[in-house]
Amino acid sequence: MKPGQSVMDEVAFGRYRLLDVIGEGGMGRVYKAHDTVLDRDVAIKVLPTERGAEPEDRQRFGREAHTAARLTEPHIIPIFDAGETDGHLYLVMPIIDGSDVASLLQRDGPMTPQRAVHVIEQLAAALDAAHAAGLVHRDVKPHNVLLTGRDFVYLIDFGIAQNAAASKLTRTDTTVGTYAYMAPERFTTGSADARTDVYSLTCVLHECLTGQQPFPGTAPNNKSLGT
Repeated sequence: MKPGQSVMDEVAFGRYRLLDVIGEGGMGRVYKAHDTVLDRDVAIKVLPTERGAEPEDRQRFGREAHTAARLTEPHIIPIFDAGETDGHLYLVMPIIDGSDVASLLQRDGPMTPQRAVHVIEQLAAALDAAHAAGLVHRDVKPHNVLLTGRDFVYLIDFGIAQNAAASKLTRTDTTVGTYAYMAPERFTTGSADARTDVYSLTCVLHECLTGQQPFPGTAPNNKSLGT
């Protein structure tokens, strides 16, 4: 069992059986689950109930999940299924055996320039594909970069991704993202587009090379809004 993973009794969740909690953050809880229809184990991210509080939110989630599911870029974890069960929005993905970059940097320190560039190139390819499809990730950070064997990279957690054509995904008094990696315009206009993802990507490169955030600090009132 991996650190942060907890044992739980099996819980029925639509066609799935929730087995263990394998991750948790501000944008939801991730479970190891079993798909009873296709007889395979999967990862299910169940979003907080407030994400589905309004019909418009549920409709937008469905559109964005549909767009993300069509992405075929190898560095983006595919979405197998998405929907709503008992008022909870969810995404179904394959289980990936790997470690996030934040944990690796904390354990091993800065990367070599060659390794850092290799990681960023793969992330850039994932973002290129997302941006071409009209999606903005909005939370590119080391915790959302998963490395598997031979340093193959996945950009994960499109749970707060925004359709570039949408005016806003968040309510007017809410900022979504992680402050240390957010472009300056996110604090003023609140807007997010492909350029803000690129800014976050350069922050990740800086941290891969130095082991430090380029602009360390906390959010107002010392609250971090990471996923």
